[in-house]
Amino acid sequence: MSARRKVTWMHVVMFALATAVSYVLGVVSSLIFPVLGAPGVSALYVAAAIYVPLAIWMGMWGVLAGYISCFFLGLYPNGYSPIVSAVWALADLLEALIPLLFFKFLKVDPDFTVKREWAVKFFRPILILGAVILILGIAIQATLGASYGEPFTTFYVTCYYIGIALASAGVIMGLFVGDPKTWGTYIVGGIILPSIVSGWWGAGSLTIFNFPPPLPESLFWTIFTGWAIGDLIVLSVIGTALLVELTSFIKKTPIYVEGWWA
Repeated sequence: MSARRKVTWMHVVMFALATAVSYVLGVVSSLIFPVLGAPGVSALYVAAAIYVPLAIWMGMWGVLAGYISCFFLGLYPNGYSPIVSAVWALADLLEALIPLLFFKFLKVDPDFTVKREWAVKFFRPILILGAVILILGIAIQATLGASYGEPFTTFYVTCYYIGIALASAGVIMGLFVGDPKTWGTYIVGGIILPSIVSGWWGAGSLTIFNFPPPLPESLFWTIFTGWAIGDLIVLSVIGTALLVELTSFIKKTPIYVEGWWA
């Protein structure tokens, strides 16, 4: 029987770092890839690729990182009130909490290693290459495309579709060459459902059920569609690559959480 794990300073430091990184990525994403008419909403919210894997690795620390970073994003630079931001940020809390609940309550140990020897040479490179290509496109768009337009925007769009295609192939392959329980749980509870629920809550809190909502109700479907699709892409491409590449390593470190906090 293993000794009971305890919360350490490393958990707190990693939580603080993840919150800061998620906030910065959230600001950049909302400025470079905005959903028009919805301050703070991004059609490619890269921050989700940080706090969702972190929730799978570090439990509630990752959930809080998503919530707090989104709360501060609402305050600045978007200018929402503390009440609006607190309600709106629940979207990111739910996005990180759902995969955690799926893995915990289904008692699935996250195992993203390859189980088929023939796939070792193909599986991880496909996922990593897809993520690298998408990140490269995002970087070019953020630094050059946003200011100068073509040909940098076309380069970003090309990277966007290639990255998605490679990552989609990798995720589907994961079901057959990896642990089916892990991949089934992750695809449903770590990609699809969190993106939909987060998009629904985020769009609803900005247009329907806040105190009062800061945006017109007519924008609900525009915000929901951009939010949900963007998060589906980010989690499928970048989030998946991080989980495949780092999960085995992080599970060997003191920051890995077996319960909810430790």
